[in-house]
Amino acid sequence: MSEMRAYDYRELLADLHLGALSGDERSALEARLRDDPELAREHQRLSQAVAALEAVRVEPVPSGLHQRIAARVRAAGPPPALRVADELESGQVYTLKLQSFRDIAAVAAMIVLAVGVGVPGLLHLRERNQRMICADNMAQIGRGMQAYALAANGSLPFAGWDGGRYSWRPTTDPGVVVQPNRQHLYLLVKVGLVSPEAFVCPSSDGVPMSGRADQFSDFPQSANLSYAYQNMAGVRPSPQRDQPNMPILSDDNPLFDGGLPRLDRLAVDGRHDLNSRAHGGAGQNLLTLDGRSIWTTTPYSGVNGDNVWLLDRRTEYTGREGPQTSTDAHLIK
Repeated sequence: MSEMRAYDYRELLADLHLGALSGDERSALEARLRDDPELAREHQRLSQAVAALEAVRVEPVPSGLHQRIAARVRAAGPPPALRVADELESGQVYTLKLQSFRDIAAVAAMIVLAVGVGVPGLLHLRERNQRMICADNMAQIGRGMQAYALAANGSLPFAGWDGGRYSWRPTTDPGVVVQPNRQHLYLLVKVGLVSPEAFVCPSSDGVPMSGRADQFSDFPQSANLSYAYQNMAGVRPSPQRDQPNMPILSDDNPLFDGGLPRLDRLAVDGRHDLNSRAHGGAGQNLLTLDGRSIWTTTPYSGVNGDNVWLLDRRTEYTGREGPQTSTDAHLIK
């Protein structure tokens, strides 16, 4: 059985309770439940939902879950009738008496099942839709980059860099000019190649920028950009000569926040397997140098397994570092 992603296992939970899994699928899911506390909690909630259905017994018990629900509703008998008087006398109270506990249990069981099965499914569909919109955003940005490169002698969007004075990391040093890495990417908006809406991932809390693009040299607010762009402070990849599968854009980097390294997540010689905070941490969309938008479940998705969040052989970041080769991905804002 091929390796499955986290959200694939969640889809199998309902099938587990319906008895619709193959032996291999059941074994793989049970193994995953032992290692994944969050999935185990979802399994427990779904087990409680199914247990509510078992609280009312109907003979004979149908084999299918949905047949069991329908049978229990039928077993409760006709629904209670509510008669409303034409004229309500002063002080008179009308009460509705339910036929039995069964009609309550049957309706409650269906509500619990809808919450236990339906809501996770709807959330999963919403996330899949957001992921597709995000991928389409990156495809639009990729087309804008290709158009920019055609007009700029093969260069990716690049606003210039002075390694002696500039820093992509925020600083209060008056002798340092802060130029966030996102300023390079903003050129696509400024020259009208990509709309501001394309730079906001639907899984984030970002909002598209407003105002005339030519009034700014950068996105006015950090919330106007959800994506991380290749660090342009060092060797810059070229669409004409470098490897087409080189990542140059991604969902936001979880190890850097607004250009500042998150020291709680950076460790000397440590492996950094964290996915982007977008899309629930399940993975990230990447844009490659040749304009393809791809989904990955690991940050080790660069050329030769390069970690796209970090510079090669770097553990400290002052804001002036950049890639030493054109295949070293370092995707930051």
